[in-house]
Amino acid sequence: MAHEQQRATVEDSNSWNLDGIAFFDNEMLPPSLVRIGPILRVANEIEWVNPRVAYLCRFYAFETVHRLHPSSEDAAVFRLKSLLVPRLAREEETTLIGVQKRSDRDEIMAFYQYYCEKYIQGLQNADKTDSNVCTRLTKAYESAVVLFEVLETMCPRSKLSPEIWELHKQVTEKAALHIHNIHPLDTETSDQQLPNHPKIPFQAIKDCTQDFNERNCIGKGGYGRVYKGILTWGDYVNQLVAVKRLDVTGFQGNKEFHTELTMLSQFQHENIITLIGFCDVNKEMILVYEYASHGSLDKYLHDPTMSCELSWPQLLKICVGVASALDYLHNHVAEKHRIIHRDIKSANILLDENWNAKLSDFGLARIGLANQSNTVVITNLAGTHGYCDPQYERTGLLTKESDVYSFGVVLFEVLCGRLACVMNYHDERRFLHHLARTCYRNGELDKIIDHRTKKDIKPRTLLKFSAIAYQCLQETREERPAISVVVFQLKEAMKIQLEDEIL
Repeated sequence: MAHEQQRATVEDSNSWNLDGIAFFDNEMLPPSLVRIGPILRVANEIEWVNPRVAYLCRFYAFETVHRLHPSSEDAAVFRLKSLLVPRLAREEETTLIGVQKRSDRDEIMAFYQYYCEKYIQGLQNADKTDSNVCTRLTKAYESAVVLFEVLETMCPRSKLSPEIWELHKQVTEKAALHIHNIHPLDTETSDQQLPNHPKIPFQAIKDCTQDFNERNCIGKGGYGRVYKGILTWGDYVNQLVAVKRLDVTGFQGNKEFHTELTMLSQFQHENIITLIGFCDVNKEMILVYEYASHGSLDKYLHDPTMSCELSWPQLLKICVGVASALDYLHNHVAEKHRIIHRDIKSANILLDENWNAKLSDFGLARIGLANQSNTVVITNLAGTHGYCDPQYERTGLLTKESDVYSFGVVLFEVLCGRLACVMNYHDERRFLHHLARTCYRNGELDKIIDHRTKKDIKPRTLLKFSAIAYQCLQETREERPAISVVVFQLKEAMKIQLEDEIL
């Protein structure tokens, strides 16, 4: 009975609880450690079934924290380590009591198989029309992902047994199908119809990319690959395009594919990337976009050899363009709802042949009612380290001000000529949002402004630009400006810059 009560408490909790201390309610971990939350949740969830595997999950969490933050200078990191160390010391021996005599690698491998067969397969056979079953199954899939992640640290894929590897593939495929069947948007919050963009034949896309030739690959990541191609099909003749081919085995692939397809099919803006068409035959998930010939903004920020191609007035124009796109999403897409992008970063800002900004990657976007202050995101936190709204990370509550925070990070990236997170730094310089806020408050922005554009920035422009960027990075949402205010202030900054240049 005690175990059952403990289990219910753990499953109902949204905080990370160590020895009864829900520390995450009061302190914020750096964005680089957002992944720790799900790992600790799984450890709590499975502890009543297998304390040893729960210990291994916590140990993996500790190793991850220590690897990314060895000095523990951040207060929240220090407290997390302080909570984990004594617990791990106790559990190192106590969790071995009653455990069969086998290695930790074999123990977690056996438990992964047990978990998938007992919990996931059991829920797969349950009534899917029951919303509680769907929620539990989604959570079970997420837990399986964590367990396999921990397993991989102890046993390379090459040494996994064929049975475990096959089980993992099956779980991954069924998880993708499950996510696909749960529509990513709440139909009650949307008055829009399904995608109205053309479905492009797979053969036309193969011809366009020369059968996905590696030489045409212009980008790749966990989502899949992006290819440059020349499309000749329908009304398009020798049209230069970008083809995103999502990884069909990816856990979030289906969900992100349909979200992006839905979003870009319904909402058009001069500063949002244009979707030309899609292909979803034979389990393929392919999106075809207009081609942004100058690539993404991030490469101009971190590559010293390329940043000189963008002048300060051009950078201001890009910032105004992105802010305008966000203003459209937050306030003007429709009367009844707003769009929250949820992954604003310089890598998702593309530049066309005229250096116009094109906001892209809507796979994580969410719809919220226009008359509601926030949208509660039930799934795992999403976004990118260094850009995420700390309140969203802490509470799971997503609002349009979360986008404003992320955009504030981008504004400082532009001003400082660097990316949001630089792993080579092991001090306060690693995360730009911490560094920028500190320097702004101390009147020391001059120390971090990009030396390549510094001489071209007019003092009054800098004053207005840095002030609005700093306001975007306020810890609480109530203190952040509306995106419409950001647009106005950036346009004023650009006006001052151009007037000063004329004078």
